[in-house]
Amino acid sequence: MTDFRIPETYKRMPEIKKILEHPDFQSMRFFRHHGNIDCRRHTLLVAERAYVFSCRWHADTLAVLRGALLHDFYLYDWHSRDLPPFHGFRHPYRALREAEMRFQLNSIERDCIKNHMFPLTPFPPKYKESWIVNWADKSSTVSDYAGMFKLATMEAEPGLEL
Repeated sequence: MTDFRIPETYKRMPEIKKILEHPDFQSMRFFRHHGNIDCRRHTLLVAERAYVFSCRWHADTLAVLRGALLHDFYLYDWHSRDLPPFHGFRHPYRALREAEMRFQLNSIERDCIKNHMFPLTPFPPKYKESWIVNWADKSSTVSDYAGMFKLATMEAEPGLEL
């Protein structure tokens, strides 16, 4: 995958490759996430940031990457009006359920998925790796929205070029 910037050695690992090549993971590109960012792209960006954090903090990089890749594996467009409210509070549990149906997860990976929305979810992450995914998700979300704001501002002001 050329659009996923982590070392090739990790991309080729069966535990990562199985997720990246899974048709349901690939289908996430059809679900809008933040603005014009699709869910798959957001997830890859979170995994890239989480990879950097995991190296700096000597964490279990494989668990961090798997948790990050599956943290938003809920497989629906949360902007749909047909869904129950409170997506931010509910989707980690749905993502965990969907991931467990398709992949074998360890306790760290489950915690990464289930608690990535803390403090919206009631319990804080248990592991360093879970905190890394939580932080990577928050910083990626801010970047997603900041990029939208910057683009909207530049489009609104004549004479500015992208």
